[in-house]
Formats: sequence, C-alpha cells, structure tokens
Amino acid sequence: MADDEKIVREVEAFYRGYIDGFNREDIDIFMQSFDLPFVVISGEQGAFVCSNEADQQRFYTRMMGAIQEQGWARSGVDQLRVWPLGERLAILLADVTRYRRDGSILARLRAFYNVRNDGKNWKIVSLSEAHAPFAGPGDLPRPAGG
Repeated sequence: MADDEKIVREVEAFYRGYIDGFNREDIDIFMQSFDLPFVVISGEQGAFVCSNEADQQRFYTRMMGAIQEQGWARSGVDQLRVWPLGERLAILLADVTRYRRDGSILARLRAFYNVRNDGKNWKIVSLSEAHAPFAGPGDLPRPAGG
C-alpha cells in the first residue's frame, strides 16, 4: 500500500505542476509533461497522435489559441484521482474548471490521462475527456455544470 500512496502523491504533484505551467502558458513545461509519442483520443476525431516535438508544438499552439479565443484566463483543478497500474504507470482523472478573464466559468471538464514514469519524471502518454452527460468510469459524480 505504501508504494500506491507514493505513486499517487507523485502523480498528483506532477499534474499540479503541469496545470501551473499550463496557466502560465509555459510551453517548456507543456513539452516536458508529455511523452513522445502521445495520443489524444476523442469520439469525434478518433486518435490524434503527436509523434514528435513539431507535432507537439502545433498541438499546443492550436489548443491554446482555441481556448484563448473563448476568453480563457486560467484553469483550476477541482478534483484529482489517481489509480496506480504499476510502478511506472497510472491513470489520472482530473475535474477542471476553465475560467475567463473576468473570473466567470468558461467550462467544466473531466479529463482522463494515462501517465508513465520514464525513470526520471511522470509524463502524459494519452488523454481523453468525458463529455456531459457522461461521467466516465468510477463512482465519482460529475461536477455541477459539466
């Protein structure tokens, strides 16, 4: 059990650092937070694979441009859950609220990440989002307004 708790703490710390860097629009933190290749999975577009740094930079630029166009200012983490799958592999669930510049809520989302430890750091290898009214796996209620 002690190993599970250690992994949970490490993954939570990794994710909070990732979100902090994301909020500061620190592309270096973003680049360091993902393994290559990594995949973004959606029901609409299927699997989108970022296989190199150029793909990753394009992904970051498109994503940041899209949320900034909507008035995004920052993202807050409402809930984190981590399920270790092995010494170097875990699933992370994150309920996140995106806020506009005026402090109003832009969006609430539930994201799922597969993360792995490359021997030095935890990194995202895949991500997907549960779209309302679906909450995804587990017994956790979806955040209000999702």
